[in-house]
Amino acid sequence: MGSVGLARMLRSLCVAGDLARAVGLLWRSTVCPGEGTYALLLQECVNRRDARMGKRIHARMVSVGFGGGVYIVTKLLIFYVKIGELGVARKVFDGMPQRSVVAWNAMISGCARGGAEARAVEMFGSMRAEGMRPDQFTFASVLCACARLAALEHGRRVHGVMVKSRVGGGNVFVDSALVDMYLKCSSPEEARRAFAAAPARNVTMWTAVISGHGQHGRAAEALALFDRMTRVDGLRPNDVTFLAVLSACAHAGLVGEGLRHLSSMSSGYGLTPRGEHYAAAVDMLARVGRLGDAYELVKNLPDCQEHSVVWGALLGAGRKHGDVRLVELAARRFFRLQPGNAGKYVVLANAYAAREMWGSVAGAHEAMRSLGIKKDPAWSAVEVRGKRHTFLAGDSYHDERSAIYAACNALAAAVAEQSVPPVMDGDDASHCS
Repeated sequence: MGSVGLARMLRSLCVAGDLARAVGLLWRSTVCPGEGTYALLLQECVNRRDARMGKRIHARMVSVGFGGGVYIVTKLLIFYVKIGELGVARKVFDGMPQRSVVAWNAMISGCARGGAEARAVEMFGSMRAEGMRPDQFTFASVLCACARLAALEHGRRVHGVMVKSRVGGGNVFVDSALVDMYLKCSSPEEARRAFAAAPARNVTMWTAVISGHGQHGRAAEALALFDRMTRVDGLRPNDVTFLAVLSACAHAGLVGEGLRHLSSMSSGYGLTPRGEHYAAAVDMLARVGRLGDAYELVKNLPDCQEHSVVWGALLGAGRKHGDVRLVELAARRFFRLQPGNAGKYVVLANAYAAREMWGSVAGAHEAMRSLGIKKDPAWSAVEVRGKRHTFLAGDSYHDERSAIYAACNALAAAVAEQSVPPVMDGDDASHCS
């Protein structure tokens, strides 16, 4: 079989959905197909997220000495990004003699969505330094990275570049990412201006702005925006939109309004509420002390046994209100579904500790050890003058830790003076360590 016949056969197998046979035939063949056929096979692996078959194709390319041009190497880069192997993707990227904007976008997008947000922002700068002009996909990805980092100054600079280059503005996905970035960076006024300036708005943008207002305690505005979206713009909300609405109602204690919106998902829009929606309703009820109603809601779900997120919400609600019996009930149901969740074991242990049930605390910790579960250290981050500072719980490594802890203690003392009687002389206590 010649290369043309092989290419035709491989293409037919791909169209028929038989990727395994196609890759097997590729390895058995003594001839090499063209670049287009390799690209087709890799794209099929991307579509299926089939890491094993994609790596076999790459191995075959290496074994027969097939180098290919920018197109096929970019396709290979995209494959490794899509399966989450950013280290391999970076090696492919660094080895490219020429990098198109598609290659840059693949790396920036992969980093932004793969937990390497700071690297995504850094690569955006490198891309511009090499004289490459960003496009709308570049801006959408780097704005996503800035949002996840809560890096407001970086986000503003990206916005400035976008305006000056006249690229991305007017694209609904870029505008949605811009609004989301400002909201995630706690700048609702800038988000509002970006939203008002957008020439077109889709459900994603409306959902972002509704969610942002809810998270900033502006539930009335969030609900008004939802009303504008459905009544004025005539857009149909999706599952995520309703999650944003339910969250806004929970933060504001608007239980009746929230339950009405939950009911309207199926009655008004033909949407089936998922576990996340019921978990939001549990949180909403628990915030106003209605634990009994929250439990009844969960118990009456037809498929309650399948929703770990609902039992997790009930577990957190019981912990907040000190209801150990409810905590234990919810924990048993939750751990049947997610036995390896470290965070919920910590919630369980903390619930016991609040009641000074030290034997039960030790039991929760022992269960974690027996399952080989470790809780990642808690951390937070803040951006000051364009520089990101990250802190772990009990951090002792920051260069300005002494000044930071002194400020924490001063603030804690000021709060204590306003809320409790003054401490007698000699009762010296440290609030931060």
